[in-house]
Amino acid sequence: MKAFFVVLTAALTLLTAGAAAQSVKVGVVNLARLESQSATAKRASEALTAEFEPRNRQIEEFQKKISAARARLEREGQKMPQSEQQALGREISGMMRKSDQMLGALKDEYELRRRELAVRFIGEAQAAIKAVAEAGKFDLILQEAAFVRPSVDITDRVLKEMAKRAR
Repeated sequence: MKAFFVVLTAALTLLTAGAAAQSVKVGVVNLARLESQSATAKRASEALTAEFEPRNRQIEEFQKKISAARARLEREGQKMPQSEQQALGREISGMMRKSDQMLGALKDEYELRRRELAVRFIGEAQAAIKAVAEAGKFDLILQEAAFVRPSVDITDRVLKEMAKRAR
């Protein structure tokens, strides 16, 4: 929230100071659109899916085995000798612990990789924004605004710049 007021104060200072001397060229970028429409973000999403889908399927298959063992215990548990019933129960408990560990590791690794790709995306987006700002001789580029006139929205230009840089 403090950063918002700092940016707002800087923007107002720039606007009022510039208004006396000359007009100020302002642009606004919609980061949500960049994240959903840029080729960079789409490639990152596809990479995450390709990287983690096989392990996700492996965990699902393992959980199906757990469900089958549970169903067997429920179905045949009364007919089994006590020792066999206890052994199957311990086996199911061990499988459940292993499944939880596998899920936790997958989640942690996925989040780490997602953050790495997000940092890369933000760097590429910032570079494209800077290139568009310099080429268009903008004085101020905002990344969030409560209201934006289409005439100051430069998101399409940034998307084109990102696509050009991705080649």
